[in-house]
Amino acid sequence: MLMPTAIRVRVAHPEPLVHRGMVSTLSEDSRFQVDEQRPGDPPVAETSSLQVLVTDLPQGVTAALRRGAPAPAVLVLSHLDGELSIRGALERGVKGYLTHDCLPEQLVDAVMALARGQRYLQGSVVQRLADTVAQDLPTPREVDVLRLMATGLCNKAIAAELNIGCGTVKTHVKALLDKLGAPTRTAAADIAKRRGLLDPAAAGLAPDCSLRRRGRTAGRHLHAAGHALA
Repeated sequence: MLMPTAIRVRVAHPEPLVHRGMVSTLSEDSRFQVDEQRPGDPPVAETSSLQVLVTDLPQGVTAALRRGAPAPAVLVLSHLDGELSIRGALERGVKGYLTHDCLPEQLVDAVMALARGQRYLQGSVVQRLADTVAQDLPTPREVDVLRLMATGLCNKAIAAELNIGCGTVKTHVKALLDKLGAPTRTAAADIAKRRGLLDPAAAGLAPDCSLRRRGRTAGRHLHAAGHALA
């Protein structure tokens, strides 16, 4: 029998196997009332009783940025574990982040934490952020330059590709070298790859100025002992 205080959670992940696994895991716990939006189904309208939405990175960011209240807390489950993906999602309002190697118990703990109004980050996600929280992320335009620079294009070719001046490209390259702590363009590209800054699936998640304050606020919680963060 469904408990009257059950947490209402919606699973809406586009990968069928991942979706089915999460629904099965959560449905086995009597603390949750699970509804689902299966891959290929038309969008389901949110209701005021929905507390947590579990989905992938693109849909999670879209849901987190959606205005209007009340809105469910968004938990992302993604194969992406790069800094740009994680920090970009958190800065846009995502409250929890898991990767595909998470345990079923971590999924349950994450949903419980978000329902209580907390954040939840998988241990590897916390470590990724702790390693880079003091470093500035490239701006969206700098990411554009970085992607082209990593292919070996010179400043003139980058300028032509982005329809900007060579002097502007030179400024962006200097800023990138400083932010990445890289002595050369090749080193910058290698560092960017390790940090997940060049993952095409994370395109569009570079922070803009309006989001940076929120990102720093989220980063200040990373000293917490557990993975459920206030």
